[in-house]
Amino acid sequence: MPKRADPVERRQQVVAALYRVVDAEGLDAASLPRIARELNATTGLLQKYFRSKDELLLFAQDQLVEELTTSVRAVLAQEGSLKDRLHKALCVIALVDDAARARVWLAFAARAAANPVLLQRHVEGAWVIRDLCRQMLEAEGLDGGEAVGLAALVDGVTAQRALEPEVMTEDVAERVIGRHLERLWGNE
Repeated sequence: MPKRADPVERRQQVVAALYRVVDAEGLDAASLPRIARELNATTGLLQKYFRSKDELLLFAQDQLVEELTTSVRAVLAQEGSLKDRLHKALCVIALVDDAARARVWLAFAARAAANPVLLQRHVEGAWVIRDLCRQMLEAEGLDGGEAVGLAALVDGVTAQRALEPEVMTEDVAERVIGRHLERLWGNE
């Protein structure tokens, strides 16, 4: 890491290093010293931006939710049929094209199950995305309650992309989500 850097950019670099460590070695291995080594920096330098691993994890989880939410909003705002836009958005949420990021998401989700603060942030992020899907479904005259089922489907696809990417390939994941939407729209 360069000695002088923009604080926002530096935080992003630390989060990217955290993601690489979590993907390769798991969340338990992601200590501040390990992340510092990944960045070729000192632990002290990291602690200028994050006082503890928990602070870094909260920031990183918020970043992941923000990235997903921004991507989903952008996809839903595109031209095209709602079904096609929703399919693309669900594939974004499921991290279909990024098995490494799916492993990071799964690690955070597992940690959230036992950490009330991470759980609250996870639930808040999931609620925002479910609400976007609910609004889109209702705008199409469909049951907005289906957003919960879509979220469960997407979580399962994401977990399978993380755990068995050779089985739940990108193509298979897209088809699974697409078939569910076809049933929802009554086309199957």
